[in-house]
Amino acid sequence: MLHPGARIAVVAPAGPFHPERLASGMATLQHWGYVPVPMANLQATHRYLAGTTEQRHADLRHALTAPDLDAVWFARGGYGTFAALQNLPWDLVQARPVLGFSDATALLIALQQRGLPAIHAPVLQGLADPVQWTTPGAVLIDSQSRDALRLALQSGSWPSLPGRQVAGPAADLSQGRHRGPVTGGNLAVLASLCGTPEQLDAHGKIVVLEELNEPPYRLDRLLSQLRLSGALDGCVGICFGDLQDCEPKDGAFSALDVAGEVLEPLGIPILAGLPVGHGSRNFAFPLGKTAELTATGLRWC
Repeated sequence: MLHPGARIAVVAPAGPFHPERLASGMATLQHWGYVPVPMANLQATHRYLAGTTEQRHADLRHALTAPDLDAVWFARGGYGTFAALQNLPWDLVQARPVLGFSDATALLIALQQRGLPAIHAPVLQGLADPVQWTTPGAVLIDSQSRDALRLALQSGSWPSLPGRQVAGPAADLSQGRHRGPVTGGNLAVLASLCGTPEQLDAHGKIVVLEELNEPPYRLDRLLSQLRLSGALDGCVGICFGDLQDCEPKDGAFSALDVAGEVLEPLGIPILAGLPVGHGSRNFAFPLGKTAELTATGLRWC
């Protein structure tokens, strides 16, 4: 929950953002009563990144440790956040919410596994005014996702995430047997953490996964890497959000068919259809908060 007037650091530790869309997203924060605070190197660019390694990491360190900031919000995703984790002064990082998704998953997982607040949420340029931005390719969150996010930030009330069971044992999901803290994020980023000090530990947790533009054979590889690395050992259940542009072209099978087959050895319920991911439906949710798998989705406890 963020109080009125909260100062929110705006960071870009991954890919370069769209300047006008980010400005519109920051105006949305101001309309909600918050104060966006651009970090010193926010406008920098370097090849396919939003600044050099030193610039991006310096901004992230300041955003996470400065005493006069209340939250941190990613301008966009892309690639590059993972490299910053090894250079963060973890003993100085403040317990303030960090918001983002996609490439931000690397930082969100590192924060959660250290007991620090992390919120899987739309990136800031995704909050641009939908009336102003109608250009194809400018993916903005829909009004339902936007309203739910604003309410959650102002009141701490998080909406349930609707879904349906697609694989796993036909367990009675109404009996509260599948409950635990929620973790997860972008599948490719989580797979890239395998074998590193920041590898996902899903023991006793519910894992939410989403992905963009990965064909079925690559979904197979990414999910297999997570499973075989032990990252999913002891997992209570897995929930898929959007698998955007991941379906086979011939329609002979689905991306979820592949996911269910790869994850079948885990013997746990697998849900799908959660409003989370790279499309216009992208409901925010807090990592580490306890939830329960039900026949109709994910319900907060």
